[in-house]
Amino acid sequence: MEALDIDRYEVVQLFNKPYLATSLQDFWGRRWNRYSSNILRETVYSPTRNMLNGINYVGVGTARILALICSLVVSGVLHEMLFYYITCGKKPTLEVTCYFVLQGLAIALEAAVKKVALVKGWSLHPLGSIIYTCGFV
Repeated sequence: MEALDIDRYEVVQLFNKPYLATSLQDFWGRRWNRYSSNILRETVYSPTRNMLNGINYVGVGTARILALICSLVVSGVLHEMLFYYITCGKKPTLEVTCYFVLQGLAIALEAAVKKVALVKGWSLHPLGSIIYTCGFV
């Protein structure tokens, strides 16, 4: 019997202090359920973005936003499926999917506001960013 080589495996920390997130992108992408974020990034976001980047009339920014929305729609549908099986077949309401789509739209809006703020020289105190992020989520 061969010994298990522990050095080959990396343990992923599932949550990384989500209460310190300074933006929705930071919360969903780097702090909340990092395992699912990585899976969605590799299986939905990156392939969708790459496919859309190959289309001439779709810009890079638009491709990123559409890939983000697609990823969160998939996440919402997967959560609906989980609730469906947990509740023994209770009809889905799509509230969870709508929540994830709302988060995706808010992340896109947040990115646009950050761009404008960068150009105008505006800044938000990190504590304000944390309060905004936790309150919105």
